[in-house]
Amino acid sequence: MVMHAAHQRSVTMSQPDASSLTPDDGSTGLDPITALSALDDTTRANIIGTIVGHPRGAPSKKELEYYNPSVAASTLTDHLSRLEGVGLIEVIERDREGLERGQPYRFFQLTATARELFDRNNLFEPDAYRAMFAEVEKTDEIEAAEAVERPDGRSPN
Repeated sequence: MVMHAAHQRSVTMSQPDASSLTPDDGSTGLDPITALSALDDTTRANIIGTIVGHPRGAPSKKELEYYNPSVAASTLTDHLSRLEGVGLIEVIERDREGLERGQPYRFFQLTATARELFDRNNLFEPDAYRAMFAEVEKTDEIEAAEAVERPDGRSPN
């Protein structure tokens, strides 16, 4: 089949907004292409979705394991390391004092530059993920994990 010039259409592919992202604290900025490339993996994208949808925006590893049941704990750790390495997430820890045995003290949240990158590119819209998250049935153990105060005092939305 031969297409005549009159029937050809120009197709424009959308490009991510890859302009520089530098945190306010002056540390090294996030490389948008490297960061977005890390999300080519479905599991890592699901982890980001879990973080975005979490009521406090900072789930513990126990919560990430619960919401991503097909991912082995060691594999989850590898994915979290990769996401942290490219600057999409950061680990926050709270003082263990006052915690009951088994309660989480380490949490994972998006970096401010990751949220900016996602907002620029209409990715991981928080309201949509929180609405999906609210529909998930939770065990008492997971509800207790969600109730633990995060280091920055985040409370459920």
